[in-house]
Amino acid sequence: LLIIFDRVAAYENKTGKQKRGTKVLLNFIMKNMYQALYFFMLPFFWEASVLNSLNIGFTLLLGILAVLSTQDLIFDNWLMENKILRATYYTLCLFASFDLLLPLFIPIPTRYILPLAAFLSVFGFIALHYPKLIFKKGKLRWIIISGLVIGYGCHQAEILVPAAPYKISQTAITAVTPDQFQKSPFAGVRKIHENDFKKKKLYCINILETPMYPRDTFTHIWSRNGETLLKKDVKKLKLGNGDYLLWTSMEYSNLSTIKTLGNWHVELSTGGRRLLNNHYFMVVN
Repeated sequence: LLIIFDRVAAYENKTGKQKRGTKVLLNFIMKNMYQALYFFMLPFFWEASVLNSLNIGFTLLLGILAVLSTQDLIFDNWLMENKILRATYYTLCLFASFDLLLPLFIPIPTRYILPLAAFLSVFGFIALHYPKLIFKKGKLRWIIISGLVIGYGCHQAEILVPAAPYKISQTAITAVTPDQFQKSPFAGVRKIHENDFKKKKLYCINILETPMYPRDTFTHIWSRNGETLLKKDVKKLKLGNGDYLLWTSMEYSNLSTIKTLGNWHVELSTGGRRLLNNHYFMVVN
């Protein structure tokens, strides 16, 4: 629909037949569709973001673009009047939409969804501004190559984009084994005595909420004072109603260090390095 309305507006500008009422109406329709899309996507990316990580920047960018769609003077007189800005605004919206919604329909891990979303966004950009190139002899191959290159670039920079539609609702460090876990909010520890840390088997437990089956692999990285000491594949258990229990265990004997005191954190990420959660705790004497 955005492509159709944008094409109509471009045609009227090209032929000089545009009327102010028509232009205002077309902008009003596109403005409302952009608002619906951006404000629909924003909560999902916010829930998947980690505040102290790089991926929060992408969510803030979506927030700025969503707010711009509500500002009539900026949207009508600046954003829609500049071809490059209009194309960028549309392409980012398309990219975020694909990245959020394609996992619901295509049964592949999100690490492959991101480059696919970028690839499809290239076609969306071409369809919006240069639709004749798709059917022009010899041009389609270059469109495909451009899409592949941009898709590969997004794959390499996937750490910058939140792994929507995933949400980590609970996280804890605990000595309670996963088979004793209760779905209701559970208590964890923020400080652990050095003796307990050395004697007990600890678990990092996360609750993952998602409207789809999580086909990604997940990883826990246990670090002390910024030094990675243990990296383990996460085990996954379905709890029902879109909730999944993720966990790994850690024992002092597994670590390649004798130093335990200090600030620890456990990082949860997908197999494609898209960060989902950081959890911090301290070992004290």
